[in-house]
Amino acid sequence: MEEDEFFDDDVFRRFEEMLNTNKNYFFDLDDFLEIIDEYMMVANYNTAKKAIDLALEQYPNNIDVLLYKAEFYSLIDQLESAEKVIQNIKQIEPNRIEIPLLEAELYSRKNMHHKAIASLKRALKVAEDKLEVFEMLTLEYLYLENYKAALDTSLKSLEYDPGNVTALYNAITCFDLLDETDQAISFLKKQVKQHPFSEVAWSLLGKKYIEKYDYDSALEAFEFAIAIDDKFLGAYYDKAFVLSKKKLFLQAIKCYEQTLVIADPTAFTYYHLAKIFGELGNQEAAAENYLLAIHEDPGHIKSWIKLIKLKMEMRQFDEALDLSNKALDVIQDENILELQSEIYLMLEQPDKAIISLEKSLKLGVPRLFSILKLADLYKQTNQIESYRSLLIEAKKQFPDSKDVRNRMLGADE
Repeated sequence: MEEDEFFDDDVFRRFEEMLNTNKNYFFDLDDFLEIIDEYMMVANYNTAKKAIDLALEQYPNNIDVLLYKAEFYSLIDQLESAEKVIQNIKQIEPNRIEIPLLEAELYSRKNMHHKAIASLKRALKVAEDKLEVFEMLTLEYLYLENYKAALDTSLKSLEYDPGNVTALYNAITCFDLLDETDQAISFLKKQVKQHPFSEVAWSLLGKKYIEKYDYDSALEAFEFAIAIDDKFLGAYYDKAFVLSKKKLFLQAIKCYEQTLVIADPTAFTYYHLAKIFGELGNQEAAAENYLLAIHEDPGHIKSWIKLIKLKMEMRQFDEALDLSNKALDVIQDENILELQSEIYLMLEQPDKAIISLEKSLKLGVPRLFSILKLADLYKQTNQIESYRSLLIEAKKQFPDSKDVRNRMLGADE
């Protein structure tokens, strides 16, 4: 909730006025709890702390307020203070279900996941709503890389709430981590049989079929997901991907274009449209869509690289050079600098090609191919000392490279 939304409420307006004027107003306990909850939700912790302190002045040792106080300290990483508050709560009302949950949260923040799990198991014995506890247990087991236990608690979450999307994603994550694709498919088949209108389950099933290269079954699953929710953006993307794999490029284009109707345009969409147009040999449409991708996200490095390469294939070297300079104004990238070096060579400007390659090697992890290319350019332009120095460094980085050794043998010729 935005702050402006709840300032219209009389309770919040009075509370804000009290803070700003130092006047003393009385608030019901429920009002205080609402105020604290809202400020915690929007992460306005300073004001939340003021509300907690004022609430405890009017309602000393109230358990509900103290629980918020413990949660507050936990959220701002003052874990010892949170523990002290919890100990205070345990002395007043030891059977509150929130106590083991808060203790589990503190243990988890301290990376004491076994203790967190023990606290959550205690909570399970008394909790009326076990769903939250199972979700927390899943995360703790994932931290410990105990994926079978995490899968078990995810499935139990789904038993309590079959429509719980988080639990469904968690279960599939566990199957993935256990490398159990076939078991995931069997599980999802049961899910869509029991809950045929779960678009998320159909979508996840489609993704699993992609992993098995069963594109026909994947396509059918994504079509079910879209039939259930015709605004399901992810299903359109996945369906377009499958159609591309099946070489059904015109249908894939329609699918990507549909995402532009139901949601704001993205670099991702235009980039994949451009790739399909490239597959169809429509270079102009491909270039147009790469430009649209860059317009949506100037830092979309893949689109810059693909567009520059496309212009080079079209032998439009001046345009390619201009694009490389524009890209480098946005982001310094070794791949673009290497492409720029190639362009300069095509334009018969080896000195500038050397400068681009030198910059490229300074940016990223040195790549043998680029080092050898630069060494060859040094030799071609008669920069023998630079040639030798580069090979000496290359020998240290790639001691087993025959290419480096062979060039070093020729360095003294």
